[in-house]
Amino acid sequence: MKKNTQHEEIIKMLQVGNFFVECNRCNTELPLKKVDLFDNDNFTDEALEIYEAQLQAIRDKKEELKRLKELGTRRSEIGALSVNIGLILERLAPTMGGFRFNHNDCRSIFDPIDYVIFEGLSKKGLVDKIFFIEIKSGKAQLKPRQKEIRTAVHNKKVSFKRF
Repeated sequence: MKKNTQHEEIIKMLQVGNFFVECNRCNTELPLKKVDLFDNDNFTDEALEIYEAQLQAIRDKKEELKRLKELGTRRSEIGALSVNIGLILERLAPTMGGFRFNHNDCRSIFDPIDYVIFEGLSKKGLVDKIFFIEIKSGKAQLKPRQKEIRTAVHNKKVSFKRF
C-alpha cells in the first residue's frame, strides 16, 4: 500500500468513526466527521487557500520588517551625521555671524563645556564678564555634567584660586 493511500485511509477512518477533537481556543468538542481533514500531500481547495494566504502574510511581514530595518539604519546614519555636524559647528561657532561674542575672547574647552568667554579682553584688555558657553543645535539637551556646571554658576559657586 502506498504512503498516500495509507493517509487517505486513515483520514476516511477518522471521518467515518466516532472520533472527536477539542478546540484549544474555545474548548469545544467537534466531531471529526464535520472537519475537513487532509494530509500534506493532498490539500483540499479550502486548505490550499488558507495555506497560500498564510504564505502571503509571511511574505508581507518579511517585506515590512525589511523596510523597517532599512528605515532604522537610515535613522541611525542621520543621527550619527547630526552629531558629527554638531561637533564641527561647536568649533566653528565663534567665527559665525550670529555669535554675539568676539571670537578673540573665546577659549575652547569642548568638554565638559564648549567655551569660556572673557568678554572685553581682546578690545579693552580688561575682562568685563566671564561666560561659560555650551553650544547645542536642534533638540540636543545638556548632559548631566553640563547641568551641574550650570547649577553651580547660578548658585554662585564659582571662585578664583591662585596656585
